[in-house]
Amino acid sequence: MTIRPTETPPARLLGSLDRGRPGPTVVLLAGLHGNEPAGTRAIPAVIEKLRRQELPLRGRIVGLAGNLGALAASRRHLARDLNRGWTRDEVVSLLAHDSPRRLPEDDEQRALLRAIAPLLAGAQEPVVFLDLHSTSGDSPPFTVMADVLRNRPLGLALPLPLILGVEEILDSTALGYLCDLGHVAVAVEGGRNGDPRTLANHDAAIWIALVASGAMDAADVPDLPACRAQLAESSRGLPSVVEIRHRHRVAEGDGFAMRPGWAGFKPVSRGEIVADDSRGPIRAPESGYMLMPRYQGQGEDGYFVARAVSPFWLQLSAWLRRGRLDRLVPLLPGVRRDPRGADRYWIDRRVARWQVVNVFHLFGYRHVRLEGGRLAFSRRRPGFRRLDGLPAELAPLASEGLGTPLAL
Repeated sequence: MTIRPTETPPARLLGSLDRGRPGPTVVLLAGLHGNEPAGTRAIPAVIEKLRRQELPLRGRIVGLAGNLGALAASRRHLARDLNRGWTRDEVVSLLAHDSPRRLPEDDEQRALLRAIAPLLAGAQEPVVFLDLHSTSGDSPPFTVMADVLRNRPLGLALPLPLILGVEEILDSTALGYLCDLGHVAVAVEGGRNGDPRTLANHDAAIWIALVASGAMDAADVPDLPACRAQLAESSRGLPSVVEIRHRHRVAEGDGFAMRPGWAGFKPVSRGEIVADDSRGPIRAPESGYMLMPRYQGQGEDGYFVARAVSPFWLQLSAWLRRGRLDRLVPLLPGVRRDPRGADRYWIDRRVARWQVVNVFHLFGYRHVRLEGGRLAFSRRRPGFRRLDGLPAELAPLASEGLGTPLAL
């Protein structure tokens, strides 16, 4: 499964298909990290099977590869992580004609934006993005998404553990940016890098996603029950939903190294030594499940700790949001609206003490930080609004002429 540097890297366009029938636009992303090539092989295989067997398809499907240079070198990245730097301000800077940045990943990101922009322009409904990844350590496959309701039909259709909170903690990811534009954005971690099962898991996830998005009927997908059974078996005995409770961020040059033996979803106890750096042993700050331990030399995320969430709370949160009861948030004791933007609040912890974090999680406020002694909560855009053209920060691409992604 490892792409050797001597092999030919994939083209940006991994495949596309449009039979001219109304339906959703489904964009399959892979290879944002160059040491995770499985998705770049699963995507063209699925599209070719759709074409060869003339399977019914509504809408269109487009497959895109991310970091071509890093894929050719079998490295996570060459100069910077391509799955970071996707905030609005960073995109504006990236596309500025006078921008001094010329890192390899800058060119890769510009190319991806040029490929994605025609799909976003004038979208009448949310575009569906499925981003395929894998992990450096042993792990069963799992699903990651921002906690907005439009992501749930796809996220919950995949019979894998669903992780909430990653996209809010890592607030400059590609999927986070696309989600903030109002689109559907879900990631699948298919398993360990180089494990043949990872490719099979990505293949199964794509077919399930095509049904969940409305691009295909279940009866038209070959072996759909087998796809579901394969993913379900890979995660047998694991919680259906977990939320991130802790992220250990790695600083450059700190000598971070995971201790041997950690794998995804392995139970971890508070105070247990899980890694080391130049300052000494690193202990887990609370009990839960170990997620994405870093067994590679690149990346700023050392590991995550998550805890199980009852499906009841997921159902309750959906009911509260559909009833628009989040309008009552500003009325809670100790809560004040952050004037810098909608869906942002400050919390006075001296007043709002009772389960304040859990209450905000119910309404999708999972990005939490400390500002001047106050807790600051924010969330991804909860709804989709039709775009009349492109988001303002992508205007430079329109001036270049968008064309069509099928002409990449």
